[in-house]
Amino acid sequence: MSIMRIDKIEIRDADIFEILLDSFPDMIHSVDDDGNIVYTNRRAESLLGYTKEELLSMNVRQIYADDVLESLEKGFSDLKERGDKTVPESFLKSKNGTRIPVEIRSFSIYDDAGNFLRTFSILRDIREIKELQNRLVHAGRLAAIGEMASGVAHDINNPLTVIVLSNEMVIRELSAISNVPAVSTDKVKAHAKDVQKASSSIQKLVEHLRNFSRGMVEKYELVDLSDAIADALFITHSKIQTAMVAVHCEVTKGQYFVHGSPSQLEQVLVNLIANACDAMKDRPKREIAVSVTACSREGVDFWKCDVKDTGAGIPEEIREDVFHSFFTTKEKGKGTGLGLSISRGIVRDHKGDIELTSKVGEGSTFSVLLPRAPALGS
Repeated sequence: MSIMRIDKIEIRDADIFEILLDSFPDMIHSVDDDGNIVYTNRRAESLLGYTKEELLSMNVRQIYADDVLESLEKGFSDLKERGDKTVPESFLKSKNGTRIPVEIRSFSIYDDAGNFLRTFSILRDIREIKELQNRLVHAGRLAAIGEMASGVAHDINNPLTVIVLSNEMVIRELSAISNVPAVSTDKVKAHAKDVQKASSSIQKLVEHLRNFSRGMVEKYELVDLSDAIADALFITHSKIQTAMVAVHCEVTKGQYFVHGSPSQLEQVLVNLIANACDAMKDRPKREIAVSVTACSREGVDFWKCDVKDTGAGIPEEIREDVFHSFFTTKEKGKGTGLGLSISRGIVRDHKGDIELTSKVGEGSTFSVLLPRAPALGS
């Protein structure tokens, strides 16, 4: 065995090899014919949370997730026979129970007579790669949604134009009729006004879909939060009634002003109110409370618009997950998982944020924080 000298310290080739393996960025282990771990590097300790002494007293089956043990046994047999094996994805189990996806490249070591001695495996933590893959998938889905949004907007706009024009004609004709009791015409006019308001809301949504598909930035203006809340409650009125939800809202007009996009802020509130209705589907008490209060965060003054429900609440371990794209607690086919993700993105574009407080069994409160703007005339 050769020896090299560095600053009068003798370092053997075996020591250099050991240093290289310990400095390797991926986990390395070697196991004998029975699966006992006979070597492991420093990365294995940091990845799994065990000490080297603990790992060297363990069997390899103890560091893999329970659901991959069957494939581990088959892979171990194949490896001893074939001499090498690559596993694109398997799962380790750390000391604290964390499930870690890894890519594995393994080799067999034999003696001069061709008898199996041990394995030598390199395991790469692929959590970051999987996260990047998920983001790319999400980006692809969002691109597809953008294309779909453009088509949907066009398809909706054509019949909507007919509805708006026909409704205007109805209102004009009613005004021209003189031999019909005023009470009757007033009722029809009231219904026509509702159609007009609903059509206006749909036109806003269509325009937003178009802007979304084109990547356009909407113009910001001074927005009275009471108007955005009123419009959102109007759009969700049917859902609220169907879900038999009582709404409590005492937001005074002309007090709570922010700078932003009226249609985008309305979209956020529509989503929060609709989600609140869904959260109370099987609850005996179904109430939504909408309120606006003043607050400050890091020296910035905000209006805090709360949408509070009496639903089942959200467990602490998934409270941040609910804001991630395509995460949903709704049954398959009932939700896309995009609502809260898009809503938080909209609010952050407005220099604000969405906060969540919840207690399992009692309900949740989503708080939309938006920087305060001076009122008109102030």
